[in-house]
Amino acid sequence: MKTQHILVVGLGYRTGLASANFLVDKGFEVTVCDIKSSEELSPIIQKLDTRVKVIAGNQHPSLLANGFDEIVLSPGVPQSIPLIQEAYRRAIPVISEIELAYRYCKAAIVGVTGTDGKSTVTMLIAHCLKRLGFDAHPGGNIGIPFISLVNSLREDSVAVIELSSFQLETVKTFKPDVAIITNLTPDHLDRYDSLYDYFNAKMNIANNQCKDDYFIFNKDDEFIVNNMPALQSQQHSFSLLGKADCFYSNGVIAMDSNGKTKLVAHASNMKISGLHNVQNAMAAILASTFIGEKFGNNIDLKVLEEALYSFEGLPHRVQNLGEYMGRIFINDSKATTTGAVIMALKSLRDNVILILGGRAKGDDYSRLKTIIKGKVKVLVLIGETKDEFAAIFSDIPHVKAFSMEDAVIKAMKLSAKGDTILLSPACASFDMYKNYEERGDNFIEIYSKLVQGELAWM
Repeated sequence: MKTQHILVVGLGYRTGLASANFLVDKGFEVTVCDIKSSEELSPIIQKLDTRVKVIAGNQHPSLLANGFDEIVLSPGVPQSIPLIQEAYRRAIPVISEIELAYRYCKAAIVGVTGTDGKSTVTMLIAHCLKRLGFDAHPGGNIGIPFISLVNSLREDSVAVIELSSFQLETVKTFKPDVAIITNLTPDHLDRYDSLYDYFNAKMNIANNQCKDDYFIFNKDDEFIVNNMPALQSQQHSFSLLGKADCFYSNGVIAMDSNGKTKLVAHASNMKISGLHNVQNAMAAILASTFIGEKFGNNIDLKVLEEALYSFEGLPHRVQNLGEYMGRIFINDSKATTTGAVIMALKSLRDNVILILGGRAKGDDYSRLKTIIKGKVKVLVLIGETKDEFAAIFSDIPHVKAFSMEDAVIKAMKLSAKGDTILLSPACASFDMYKNYEERGDNFIEIYSKLVQGELAWM
């Protein structure tokens, strides 16, 4: 039998490297290609199995003359590139790393998608499941490729996978036992023609589910509720505003089970604050409960409650850095959408100095006006969008900054004791940084310099 020849498109991503190494270990002939030069890719190539053929600086459709049987497309590479369009014309299957991992996964799967909150929900579910005694492994878009987990997963394991719309675009048979969509707000409209196209990509998470699977959604999100396709799975919801399978009322998170209301947790006892984190907790509660049902276990609600209270959150997500000269510093670098910024501002008291801007992603940034006028004293604008934002928010006090350090210095000068200095950019980081983590780390570093007296601002 002829050895299958697989092309991995996009090496400059964690998933590309992990997919190539996995496939070659399984006995496939593997080639990777990337638009970047071999010099740019050098650190990654060094981690690549020597049996993998590398084509650097080239993603031309002519590569398909090598006779590939299948293509694994890294999520950062759009399907619109000529190479992939030619592959479709030649009927060469194009799949995602998620689809590849699913073929070999023995474990139960919880899949988490949505615009905001994915990473927190993913890690919170894994945290809860571990406390409940499950062999839970978080991965996916949080930075741990699903394919890199596969060999360590057992039949009694649970893979908790964060899934971006990019990753879900090219799934074929992938089917999580429990699927979650946290919310849906405009994002990546530089890649999708409409919000509906973006939503449809997200909903690939549930399209292959059957009647024994569970789909969890945010009942407060009108777009999701109004555009939900027909699904075969069991559908369950969570809500801040009214009755649902898991709901919030008077500071208490509760769950409806067989017609009985069960108190699960007091929101004030959680280390992660804000109503958006109450939503994240409700999604985690339902997911943990349904995984218990999948394995025939009754979930100990007391253990689940304690797990919710012990979870400390993730860096760069409404992360309280501390206080300096009466100003509270919050690092929310992960907030790359207007929806995330709105949630961050809702979780904070008034008198915010908001550091905003970066690389635009096609969002309607005017959506921020109402909450900014209610919460924000001054905008400090950074990145490629600072001139655009100055025009959009012309009726709101604002200044432009030319670096993160300049932004923090100006924020200090414009603030007073009792104010909050919030980095919540609403934009991607790629104009100034390689990713949102680097942007957030820079903000933390500058804050540390302030505290240590190493940064003059007065």
